[in-house]
Amino acid sequence: MDKKTLFEALQRSRERLLRAIEGLEPDLLTQPGAVGIWSAKDVLAHLAMWEAETVTLLYQMRQGIKPSTLHFKSFDTDHQNALWYEKSKDCPWERAWADFQGVRVQTLRRLEAFTEPELSAPTRFPWLRKGLADFVYEWVVQHEEEHAADLEAWRRRQDNPTSTTD
Repeated sequence: MDKKTLFEALQRSRERLLRAIEGLEPDLLTQPGAVGIWSAKDVLAHLAMWEAETVTLLYQMRQGIKPSTLHFKSFDTDHQNALWYEKSKDCPWERAWADFQGVRVQTLRRLEAFTEPELSAPTRFPWLRKGLADFVYEWVVQHEEEHAADLEAWRRRQDNPTSTTD
């Protein structure tokens, strides 16, 4: 994947997610139940934390350091998500929103520092087992799209509470 395609995918996935929550009041966005027990705010906090891991990875790689982020550790994803949920569940909407927006700025800034060959060559960073752009796509874009779909389904339930199907 080339740099332009990755940046376009990051923009599209973000726009999709934002459309899913557009126009909703903060009190609705903080109510549990959007995705399991998570509120929409919790989903944004979750995405921000995982994307922050990717920002750290990009920083370490730019410094020539083999990344030490969760991407390369053996861990239980559900357990990690639960730990991060406990850490962020009581934060106010404004904080979660600022973190969610801010981490994307950092992601784009960090990605911009890489050349096209560094991003797209599948063998440039052998520990990734794929090109850096493909790695970021998987961990950030696909993750955001997955939760955008969750929030779209939740939004449909909010807009039509008598419906039993998505």
